[in-house]
Amino acid sequence: MTPYLRHVQIALLGISLSAVPFAAAAQNNYQFKNEGIFGCNQTAGANASAGTLAAIGGVYVPVNDAAVTLNTGILVYKECVLRPLQDRLRESAMSALLKRASVAIETGREGNKRYVVDPEAELLAVRDRSRLTTLTGDTAQGLTPIFRDNIVRWSAATYQQETRAPESLLKCPYDDINARIQNQSDDPIGSIFAMTNPVCIPHLAALYFEDLADARDAQAVENQKMVWDWGRGFYALTDNAQDPFQEKILTPSSVVQESFQQILGSSVRQLESADDIGEMISALYAGVTTQIISDNRGFSGIMQSRGGQPAYIDQVARDSSQGVIGAAVNAALSILNASREIEGRYLASMEAIAANLTQAINQLRNMERACWELVVPRAQNYATQSGLTLDPNKINTSTSSLAFSQQVIDSQIAPLANAALTNVQNSRRALGLIDQLIAGVTNTASQNAQRIALQQLDTLVAERELHTRFDAENALKQRDDVASAMQTLIQDTAQAWGDSPSPSTGWCNINNADIPRLWAERWKI
Repeated sequence: MTPYLRHVQIALLGISLSAVPFAAAAQNNYQFKNEGIFGCNQTAGANASAGTLAAIGGVYVPVNDAAVTLNTGILVYKECVLRPLQDRLRESAMSALLKRASVAIETGREGNKRYVVDPEAELLAVRDRSRLTTLTGDTAQGLTPIFRDNIVRWSAATYQQETRAPESLLKCPYDDINARIQNQSDDPIGSIFAMTNPVCIPHLAALYFEDLADARDAQAVENQKMVWDWGRGFYALTDNAQDPFQEKILTPSSVVQESFQQILGSSVRQLESADDIGEMISALYAGVTTQIISDNRGFSGIMQSRGGQPAYIDQVARDSSQGVIGAAVNAALSILNASREIEGRYLASMEAIAANLTQAINQLRNMERACWELVVPRAQNYATQSGLTLDPNKINTSTSSLAFSQQVIDSQIAPLANAALTNVQNSRRALGLIDQLIAGVTNTASQNAQRIALQQLDTLVAERELHTRFDAENALKQRDDVASAMQTLIQDTAQAWGDSPSPSTGWCNINNADIPRLWAERWKI
């Protein structure tokens, strides 16, 4: 084998396309790879670039740096294909954050809203918690045991009246107040209550207790107002302790408010900063803040459906998701269409190599047949002149086996042919996969089907299973190299068979008198 032919064989064997399990890419928790379709790599970025990647020469372009050309092509891919996708991904991610944050704001306080809705009722709830801990905690335990329970019950009743029916406090609850004061009542326990009711006869212990409870309630209310002030009307995230004075703040209300405000205002900031058409966000997402201030249901309106339509926040998420799929499909189609064109050129080169090798095999076999047509008559003439009788079966065995051409084929052509056949089969399979992916992202309205197709394409690109422009260019060069090598092989073989003085090599050299003799002696009976 000549060094040139060995170089062609090694190069041809080096280009192949391994089979990829199609189901491997369709996993539920798939993460797109930096080396895949959404990265600036040579398979995706170079193949799908809208810019040229070939060095251009001519009178107007005397010098062209191929590296600069390649980098420019990848930058064009980044700006023209990946950036619109990145913008849609950003919009989708922010709309998803907005939805999660909105749900947390609406339901994050034990199912209640995390902002003030009814200040009076919510402050009353704070007072209720404070009064409950006063009546059941250490404060009540400090009262004199003999009348502790009476005072606690009276305080609870009084608090109930003050907060739920304050007008009832203007009237003494005891119609026989005079008899009770003079101890003439048949109800001594009721007389004690009468003596502890401030509207009847003040009782110092009860009044001290009531003042302390009121003070605690007032302090709890002020603490809650302060938290609201910090958060501009939002609640802090706390450990939800029953006692307001024992409750610990886990996340300040200011952080809750500002974090949500950042997410809520993101759409406006993105719209303001857009400086090209690809950065424009969807109208639904851009109108979130307007929807909040214009909907008569307020902020909670974006979480509620109306007229059988999905909630506004769900429409935003769906619209953003569709935008991502649309941008991803555009990117995928750019890669797929370019890859199909490249794979077609690569396949054409491999098929041309295979055809050239097949032609060379046929030429060698035909050349051997032509040699036998010259050698056999010369051997028969020699046998006649020498009185030898030739065995037709031996002659047929030698001439029909085409052993000389097969030897050349096995040593010089078969490795190249096997590699070319493998490359042709793999390239045809790659074209089939590409066509399936194109159909998967275009001929369906199912986002799930499109997602799976994109994942499969991403896996193919990341694992470098699709041929690149450089593979196609190398295949074209190898096609020419193989054609030249086969032509040289045919010429060299014909010369060796017909001109070599050595009988083992020049077996068809009929100008050598020994050749007819040697064949006649081999075929004699």
